[in-house]
Amino acid sequence: MDVKLSIGEEDVVMNNSITEVKKDEGGAFVEMLEDEMDPLEEEEIWRSRRERMNSALAAAQTVLRQDPAKVYAAARRLADVIKEADIEEFMSVIERLACHSDLSAILSFEGLSRGSLLHIAAGTGKDDILRLLVDSVADHLIAAQNDWGDTPLHLAAKAGGSRATAMLIHRARDLPNIEIKYLLRMKNKHGNTALHEAVLNCHANVVRRLLREDLEPVYWKNADQKSPLYLALDTRDSAIHDVLFSLSLEPSRIEGLPPVHGAIMRKEYDLVVEISKKNMKLFAMADSGGGNAFHLAAYKNRTPIFELLRPETEYLAREKDMDGHLPIHIASKMGHVELIEKLYPVSHLLNRRGQTVLHVAAKYGRTSAVRYILRHPELGMLINERDHDGNTPLHLAAIHSQPATLIPLMQDERIQLILLNHECLTALDVALESMRREYAFRKLMAFMVLEYMSAVSIDLLVLRPEARDKAYPTYEEFEKKTNMEQAKDVINTRLLVAALVATVTFAAGFAVPGGFNSLDKASKDKLGMAMMLDKTMFHAFVICNTIAMFCSMIAAVNLMMAQQCDVLKAVAAYQHSKLPLTIALPAMSAAFITGVTLTVGKLPWLAHSIFYLGLVFLLVILGAKLLEYPQFFCSRYRPIRLTIFWLFLAYINWWGVERHLPNDSEEDEKASGTSASQPLDGAVESNDL
Repeated sequence: MDVKLSIGEEDVVMNNSITEVKKDEGGAFVEMLEDEMDPLEEEEIWRSRRERMNSALAAAQTVLRQDPAKVYAAARRLADVIKEADIEEFMSVIERLACHSDLSAILSFEGLSRGSLLHIAAGTGKDDILRLLVDSVADHLIAAQNDWGDTPLHLAAKAGGSRATAMLIHRARDLPNIEIKYLLRMKNKHGNTALHEAVLNCHANVVRRLLREDLEPVYWKNADQKSPLYLALDTRDSAIHDVLFSLSLEPSRIEGLPPVHGAIMRKEYDLVVEISKKNMKLFAMADSGGGNAFHLAAYKNRTPIFELLRPETEYLAREKDMDGHLPIHIASKMGHVELIEKLYPVSHLLNRRGQTVLHVAAKYGRTSAVRYILRHPELGMLINERDHDGNTPLHLAAIHSQPATLIPLMQDERIQLILLNHECLTALDVALESMRREYAFRKLMAFMVLEYMSAVSIDLLVLRPEARDKAYPTYEEFEKKTNMEQAKDVINTRLLVAALVATVTFAAGFAVPGGFNSLDKASKDKLGMAMMLDKTMFHAFVICNTIAMFCSMIAAVNLMMAQQCDVLKAVAAYQHSKLPLTIALPAMSAAFITGVTLTVGKLPWLAHSIFYLGLVFLLVILGAKLLEYPQFFCSRYRPIRLTIFWLFLAYINWWGVERHLPNDSEEDEKASGTSASQPLDGAVESNDL
C-alpha cells in the first residue's frame, strides 16, 4: 500500500526507497514504494520528528550568538551527516547542537562548498531531511544560489528528486516576496534553469513536474546557446524526447540552436522524422545563418533527410539562406552529386547572385559535380550562363584558381571561351589579373590551363582604347616582373634538387647493381667490369643514370649562374635550367626502377610489380614536370594533350591542389569592385608554393 502525505495540491510520497515509476489510471506518475508501512505509523513517525526539530529550535533560542568559526564547523558537521547518515542520525546531531549552539544560524549558514544545508539535502536525495529543513530554514534560502549559481531546486533537478522538487515548489508558493515562476526561471552560472539540469541528467519525471508548473523555460537558451529541447538530443533518452517533442510549442520562441539541426548533426534520423510528424513548424526552423534542415543536410551529405522531401516540405528546398543559397547550391558547393539530382526537380536554379549550380561547383572546385552537371541534359545547358556580375562558370573557376575544374569546362564543346564579364574580361584575362596580384602555384596552374586553350577578348581593344598603348602581357613577361627575392627562393630550391640528383646519380655510377667482377671470380680481361654487363636492363640503368647525372649538372650550373643581382639574367638562367631538370628527374626515377628490377630478377612477380608500379609513378612525375610547358595543352598536340590531361588530374588530386574554397561573406564586401578580383580569404592556402 502506498503512503502519501498531502501537501497543498501535491501528493508527496513519504519513503526514500523507490523502485519503479508507473502511470496510474488518470495519467499521473505515482512512485511505488519498496517497503510498505501503515499510514498511521508513518504519520506518527513524521509528527515525532517534527516535534523534535521544533523543540531543538526552541531550545537553541536561549543560546547566545556564536562565533562564526564555530557556526561553520557545526554546519560542516551537519553537512557530513546529511551526505553519509540517515534522518535519525541527523536528528540526534541536531538535538546535541541545540543545547550549546545557535541552531538557526547553523541551518541558515550558506558558506559551505555546495551552498547551504538545504542545497546539500536537495542534491544528495535525502528527501526526509530536506522536508525537515524546508520548514525550518529562513525563507530566502529557498531561492538562494551557491557559488555555481545553483538554487536547491537546481540541485534537486540534477539529482532527479521528484519528491524534493515537489517540496521545494510547494514551499516556494508560501513565500511572500517570491513568485513560484521566479524560482523556476532562475539560471545558474551556465545559464541553466532547473529544467535544463533535469534534461541534462535524464530525469524525465522531474522534467514533467517542472513543465506542469511553467512551460516558459523550455524556450530559453543557456550559455551554450542550447535550449532544453536541444540538450535532450545528447541524452538519447526516448522518455525525455517523448516529453519534450510532444509539447505544443511555438518554434519562433525557441532561443539558441534549432533542435532539428542538432538531430541532423547527430544522425538521429528517427527523431527528425518524429519532429516532422508532430510539429512541422519545428522541423522548418532556420539557424542563425538562415539555413533550414535541408541546407544543413545538403552540407553534411545527410541523404536520409531528403526522404522527407515531400509535397508539404518542398517549399523548404526553395528557401534561401542569408548567403542567398538554396539547398541545391549548398549540395553543389560541397560536391554532393546525389543530392543535386534529388533537389533539382523541386528547386529553383539561381541563388542571390544569379549563380546556377554549375557556377557554384566551378567556384568551389568541385570537379565531380561539374562533370555531372555538364553530362546532365538540362543542367549542362547552363555552361555559358552569366551571373549578376557577368561571370560564367569558367570565369568563376579562373577567379578562384580551380585548375582541376577548368579542364572539364574547357573540354566541353559548348563552352564559349571569349565571353566577357561586366569588366570586359575573358576567363584568361581574369586568371592573368589574379596572378598579377599574387603569385601562387595554384594560380599559376590555372593560368597555364587557360593560356593555350582560351582566348584574349577580341573586343578588349575596342572597349578599352588605352590597352592599345601596350602589348598584352604574356606569361613570360609576367615572370620577368617577379621580384628578386621571390626568384632567389625558387632558384635555391631548384639548385638543391639538382645537387641532390647529381650526388645520387654520381654515387650510383660507382655502385652499380650486382657489383663488379673481383680477382678470384673473373678472368683477367673482365676484372673490374660490372657483373651484369650483358643484361639489357643494366644497359637501360646505365643510360638513364648517365642522362640524369649530366642533366642535373647542367641545371646546377645554370642555377649557380642565376645567383646574381640582375633579375632578368637570373630569370633567363632559371628558364634554361628547366629542361635539363625536367629530363633529370624522370631519368633518375627510370634508373632506380631498372636497377631494382634487375637485382630482384630471380623473383619474377616481385620484379614485375616493382617495374609497373614504378612506371606509374614515373608518369606522374613526368606529368608534373610537363606542367611547366603549357604549349603541350594546345589542340594541335592532341595525343600529348590528352596524356598530360590525365597526368595533370592525377597530380592535382594526389598533392591536394584541386580546389580553393572562397569565403562567401567576404565576397559580398567586394561586390562593388571588379568582378575579376578574388575575394579575400583569411584561411591559409596550403597549396601555395
